[in-house]
Amino acid sequence: MNDFWVQYGDEMLPVIGDFPRAGDYLPSFMLVDDQKRDAALEGFSHTPKLIVTLLSVDEDEHGGLYLLRETRRFLDRWPHLKLIVISVDSPSSLARARHEHGLPSIALLSTLRGRDFHKRYGVLITEYPLSGYTSPSVILADTNNVVHYSERLANTRDFFDFDAIDALLSAGEQQALEAEREAAEARQQQESEREQGTERLLEKARQIEQSRQQAGD
Repeated sequence: MNDFWVQYGDEMLPVIGDFPRAGDYLPSFMLVDDQKRDAALEGFSHTPKLIVTLLSVDEDEHGGLYLLRETRRFLDRWPHLKLIVISVDSPSSLARARHEHGLPSIALLSTLRGRDFHKRYGVLITEYPLSGYTSPSVILADTNNVVHYSERLANTRDFFDFDAIDALLSAGEQQALEAEREAAEARQQQESEREQGTERLLEKARQIEQSRQQAGD
């Protein structure tokens, strides 16, 4: 377990657990959504995702709604990313927050039925006044649940390093475009070689036909 401390007002609180790092696979989880349905990590496979843990949706400036608003604003540029927000709030509280604050297309998940999540994701605050809460963090993972970026906030009033995440996503987007271009060029080359091969076969057939006609004469 990694030693980490988060500042909450004047308090410095220890955070424990195995926080996923770049290159790690996301640990599996079984949580509950705002409609009281089970929600497993596997349900979010095959899509790139940004997992955000908050102190609570009932908090504003301390790792709560302000942080969520800034994260959503950042994701306007990256609409293909699935935003998954996890906190200790009850499913009913999450449903109320969705209704009051308008949070469409966001997965709101509660740790109510997944208390092992805190330690497996390295966000368990262990001392008063936030003992048992999930410390604010962000994890960027791909369709295979491989982590590409992760960050825990050292202060609950801070925001995530969106510039770092943006740079990483931009680099990945550029690599994908280059790979797509190379694949298109390879397909064109294969098509050209097939056309050349067909032309050679036709030319050979013409030569054979001409030879037959000459032999007949």
